[in-house]
Amino acid sequence: MFLFNHSHEDSEHAAKNGSPTERRGKPRYPVSPLFQATATLTVERGDVSRLTASGPVQGSNWKCRLLDCSEQGVRVQLEPPYKIPAGELRDLRLKVPEFGLSVPCRIANLNEPANGAIFGLMLDFDSEAAFDAYWQLLEVVVLGSSLKLHTKTIKPDESGYFVEHYECSRPARLSIWRHPHNQEISAFEFRLKRQVARAIVGRHLECMLAPGDSPVPPAMKVEIQRLFSWIASNLSPTLPLDVREVLQQYTVALAEEGGS
Repeated sequence: MFLFNHSHEDSEHAAKNGSPTERRGKPRYPVSPLFQATATLTVERGDVSRLTASGPVQGSNWKCRLLDCSEQGVRVQLEPPYKIPAGELRDLRLKVPEFGLSVPCRIANLNEPANGAIFGLMLDFDSEAAFDAYWQLLEVVVLGSSLKLHTKTIKPDESGYFVEHYECSRPARLSIWRHPHNQEISAFEFRLKRQVARAIVGRHLECMLAPGDSPVPPAMKVEIQRLFSWIASNLSPTLPLDVREVLQQYTVALAEEGGS
């Protein structure tokens, strides 16, 4: 099942255009604890006889935290008391249960710090659909985690507000308008290609399509809300704290309204 069927559907699948060798060494993008995705590892086969007594058993599902993603793999962390000896597990599956995304994978490396085992997993896509679904998830992670300040005004613009623009390597822009007297955030807008989500702080989030900022059908509105929520939940800690807090408030409100 795709994360987005109507919006965000025309992303360029750059990873498809390179061989595994060419994609090796691609950057990893961090995943915030606030990010609205869960990871589950399932033991499919292998010798599990030497797992610790408190650890999982064959066929069980272990919830874990997604630490980062790349084009070829992910890193996940299991919290104590799950301490797994290296080499014991042969096949695992990474799942994002909310969307039914299931990707076969194998262990590339394993570290066992005091705060829980960390698995480096290489993904082994068994279908084009699985790759496309994961690529959408990766694109969302990239969008939030790599946004950084591009420009900011040193005096109010024609709107009467100070304006900040945050961009990344994708065709996306987060704009922030600040009140000239107290620098508080008055409004924001996020644009990804044709999809637009914006709000005057304290009012509901509006979703529309560019150019012309035309209304969107209900199904696409839900997907734009979801896209905004996921990105806002995974913003880089280098962004100003008040920017992250304001956008996160909207993700909470959308969840309470059942819009994400």
